[in-house]
Amino acid sequence: MKYCSSGIKYLDEILGGGLSKASIILIAGTAGTGKTTLVLQSLSKAAENGEKVVYMPITSMSTEKMMDYFHNYSFFNDDIVIHPIDRSTIEKDPLTTLLDIGNILASTDPDRLAINPLTTMGYGFSPTERRRFFYSFDAMLQDFSAQTLVTGELSRTEIHDSILSHISDGVIFLDRQIIGHRMIREMEIMKMRGMSTSQSGNSSVYEFKIEQSGIHLFPKLEFKTTMELMDGDRLSTGVDGLDKMIHGGIPKQSTVLVVGGTGSGKTLLGLHFIIAGLKLGEPGVIVLLEEHENQLIHEVSGFGWELKNFIDQGLLRIIYSDLHNISPDEHNLIIKSCIEEIGAKRLLFDNIFKLESAIPNRLELKNHIKLFTDFLKHKGITVMLTNEVSGSFNPGQMPDVSISSIVDAIILLHFIDEQSRFDHGISIPKLRCSGHDMSIRKYIIGNSGIEII
Repeated sequence: MKYCSSGIKYLDEILGGGLSKASIILIAGTAGTGKTTLVLQSLSKAAENGEKVVYMPITSMSTEKMMDYFHNYSFFNDDIVIHPIDRSTIEKDPLTTLLDIGNILASTDPDRLAINPLTTMGYGFSPTERRRFFYSFDAMLQDFSAQTLVTGELSRTEIHDSILSHISDGVIFLDRQIIGHRMIREMEIMKMRGMSTSQSGNSSVYEFKIEQSGIHLFPKLEFKTTMELMDGDRLSTGVDGLDKMIHGGIPKQSTVLVVGGTGSGKTLLGLHFIIAGLKLGEPGVIVLLEEHENQLIHEVSGFGWELKNFIDQGLLRIIYSDLHNISPDEHNLIIKSCIEEIGAKRLLFDNIFKLESAIPNRLELKNHIKLFTDFLKHKGITVMLTNEVSGSFNPGQMPDVSISSIVDAIILLHFIDEQSRFDHGISIPKLRCSGHDMSIRKYIIGNSGIEII
């Protein structure tokens, strides 16, 4: 099958090569979901590549006003040939309009065609007449070799009953909804002829956002189900006493979860781990969801750690993101890019459960974290996650952590009430495929960081 580019970054990969040539693709969704933006972006990219492109907006808007709207987009290409169709005319006399469309196609012979929105055509027909009308429309398009995009003002349930979805070779549904504190946009590949299940990856639904530069799509992370593990290799945590407790260090490519309350030293332990690698020349990434990069750099300088030097050397990247303005999949892509740019070997994700504000469903959050950690493991990266738990818990008591089953090791940092004061205690309730010290050890936080007594 021959393909042509959709003009949307990542969409061609998701579709297994792009849009099939001489196909009809329905872009469906309710008002304001981004249908026009997707169509204009796709056509603009095609025009930029030298293709003949025709756009037929069905509208009552003046040409001047319409062009002002189009030029709000930085991607819009003026080489697109625009043939507006009056909305009132098409509703009153759709058959004549159909002939007009055929004449335009015959005179322009475009490589790409878009009609937006097509659902207004034949609006006044009975269901039988409407079906016959769209079969005629489909037959007319088959006489030309143009790759055709049509849009439809359709809800998810209306798509299944619409004749448009049956005559189309592909259906892409755009949706928007409020989840938690975020308004999210989603693109669902409902139907695409010639696209295998394996090409669609783990999901057919992808988040996207709309900016002046167009649609930005965020695919899911991809990883192989089988991977080569580096048996026997260990990485220092940066805390000598902890390395002894786990018999030489953290197994390479493992995921370690550090659990503790406020002030227990979770972030500090994670920084020990990252800095131990940096001192050996191993690039690292730190992911923050609460404090900014400059704040962290300033705070850890009190322990004699100059993170700025490692950043300047290209060994360290610190990523801070505000989850009110970013999607989890977009966040993953940023992390992936940083990892690949510096060849990271270690990663610290501080307070990973802050992702809950963007993914309130606990099962979806667990699946998101599992996909993320499996991807990092496939990349050969050893990961340390931190999670803050509220309230106090006894040293022998394991707090409820929903991702405990998907991590390779758990380190608990807790407080020990002893002789009218609180001491710090550390224990390791879980470490896969390795022996470890099962005792509870005390530790102090001093000028050089964490020290186990």
